[in-house]
Amino acid sequence: MYELQHNGDIRPIMNDEQEECVLQGSSVAAAVSSRRVHLTIEDWRRFLADRDRDRTALPDSPILASWQRCLDQGVDPMMANCTAFVPLAQIEEQAALLKDLGHEVELTVYEAIRHRDLLMTVSDAKGRLLRTIGNKRILQQADSLRFGPGAVWAEGSVGTNAISLALDTKMPWQICGVEHFCISHHAWTCSATPIFTPLGSLWGCLDISGHVSSNHSQALWLTMMAVRETERLLFNASLDSMGELSRDMFRAIVGSVPVGLCLVNDQGRITFANPLAEHLLGTGSALRGARAGDHFDLTGIDLAAENGQRALVCPARPDLFAELAPFVSTNHRRHYLIALHCERPHSGLFVLPGAGADAGQGAGQNSGQPGRKAGKPGQGGRAADADDPFAEILCRSTVMQAVVERARTMAASFAPILLLGETGTGKELFARALHKAGARADQPFVAVNCGALPRELIQSELFGYEKGSFTGAGKSTRGKFEQAHGGTLFLDEISEMPLDMQVNLLRPLETGTVTRVGGSQSIVTDFRLITATNRNLEDLIARKLFREDLFYRIHVLTLELPPLRERTGDVTLIARTYGQKLARKHNLPYAGFSQAALSCLEAYDWPGNVRQLVHSIEYAVNMAMGSCIEMEHLPKALWGQQGAERARASGSTGSIGSPGSSEPADFSLDNMERRTIMAALEHYGGNILKAARALGIGRNTLYAKMRKYNIS
Repeated sequence: MYELQHNGDIRPIMNDEQEECVLQGSSVAAAVSSRRVHLTIEDWRRFLADRDRDRTALPDSPILASWQRCLDQGVDPMMANCTAFVPLAQIEEQAALLKDLGHEVELTVYEAIRHRDLLMTVSDAKGRLLRTIGNKRILQQADSLRFGPGAVWAEGSVGTNAISLALDTKMPWQICGVEHFCISHHAWTCSATPIFTPLGSLWGCLDISGHVSSNHSQALWLTMMAVRETERLLFNASLDSMGELSRDMFRAIVGSVPVGLCLVNDQGRITFANPLAEHLLGTGSALRGARAGDHFDLTGIDLAAENGQRALVCPARPDLFAELAPFVSTNHRRHYLIALHCERPHSGLFVLPGAGADAGQGAGQNSGQPGRKAGKPGQGGRAADADDPFAEILCRSTVMQAVVERARTMAASFAPILLLGETGTGKELFARALHKAGARADQPFVAVNCGALPRELIQSELFGYEKGSFTGAGKSTRGKFEQAHGGTLFLDEISEMPLDMQVNLLRPLETGTVTRVGGSQSIVTDFRLITATNRNLEDLIARKLFREDLFYRIHVLTLELPPLRERTGDVTLIARTYGQKLARKHNLPYAGFSQAALSCLEAYDWPGNVRQLVHSIEYAVNMAMGSCIEMEHLPKALWGQQGAERARASGSTGSIGSPGSSEPADFSLDNMERRTIMAALEHYGGNILKAARALGIGRNTLYAKMRKYNIS
């Protein structure tokens, strides 16, 4: 993909070719008619020749009305190119937002127009061009008209065009050839659709343009599809911004009121406390996660039952007046607000607005509520406690239960934890459970895959950056270290961090401060550090591939996760649990596993561990289509010697209804097509392009069939 850029008097064309992007745009109910006025070059000349005459006889046409406005504004119909430009500083923030949010939209549109000699342009609400994307040849033609970033494509600058009409009428438009007011644009056809903000105001316009001889079929529809996706992205970005603003506002409000405030869940844990409460109780930040019973007399109060407002006694500070008020969160869990006063309030209990019996939407949502409990010995791995953060770790094996119990003990500490284990053993699952079980459960959990960070972006991703610190840095941004303040930072695949970049982690981990890229101010960060790797760090240190000083900072506590092959009995538990979950996900009945299938699963070595097991179960659930999962429904790689002998004896290839199978034949064309697609995807390891070629269909067709049959 090529991008036309404006830098002073130089407009370089930047190459960012993406060969493998796939058109997967969402459908539009119906394309809007182009509303063309079929005019000729003679009509245009006659209009200009009669410019001094009365225009009351003109047809009621938006295009002709636009021509008249161009005359009134003194636009030169013979201009060779655009001459109106704005400094890029005026548009760089909106252009950066568009580039960040709309990258996938650009790739999708570019894939659709790249061979048609068309280009895509996005402008702001004033017609100022933000970005221009297309192949190299069409961008060179556009540059001759100064049709690039910073150019003002409003009606008063370049005459009648699709962008100006779309912005003026707030409707999609297509302007063909001589319908443009300026003669230099008569060789072009343009299709444009306005973009609106979530609040309904005009944000900008998306345009597809090219020579009149190019293929413009469905160009207007394509702009509408791209605009709808862009508006969805703008809406999501707006929600994220509003959510962050709401959280900051909540913290500011509860931090400024002259009352100490504590939020307590129905398990008796303090999930939030404002600074005044921490000061009055003399505990500092250690108050969060503590038991409310350690600071208040809760004798005779069952927090899990219904309670009314009441006064509490604070044994450590008898001079304080503590008052309890209940509220229910959106997930129907009971929470409590404890208000602390240095002297008795004059008018009843202090309660935050909306914190009645049916309120609490804001405070309860971040209470760090844990999930179900992992199985104990003798319980068959069943859930025993609905409030255990380690519930999602399914196990009945002695070795794994010992690891879970050790993790429970570690969760109470603030020391860094290093998780060791093969790929797929559940290191991130443990990291999240450790966070939820700790004192910072109501604070952020920020996960970073160190192996997936581009080398040139590591510092800006981890430490953030100040506005203007590098090209594209439109506004100051917090890094992962700042985002994790007060909570937990999880650095996954820490061993994949480049050696020369590892030194950047030392200062934040040692001093608890970070400095943004391009900044000079030290910013305090306080977080619980959890790291993970599937490699031997001591071996990497010996080979000079990992810093020894960094190793000592991250491995204060170590938790080694056993591979699935060493967890006797856990395979069956995980298979049955995920079999039910995945059947619900794909809207299929669940008839369980045959003993032969379970024996096959237990006998396999599972080099990919739990992740590979779950993927295999999803394959089997879809192949079984609601019937009992037999060995033939499992991926062939799992069969082993037993499965191979069984297949040879029956003449079966693993397909339902094949010769020698004991199951009834299923000749439904849809089901057979679904199984064929599943088999192709399994054979090619999920590679869409190879599977599509083997099936004899295009990638878009394969994607459509995968959506039809709910194949993920």
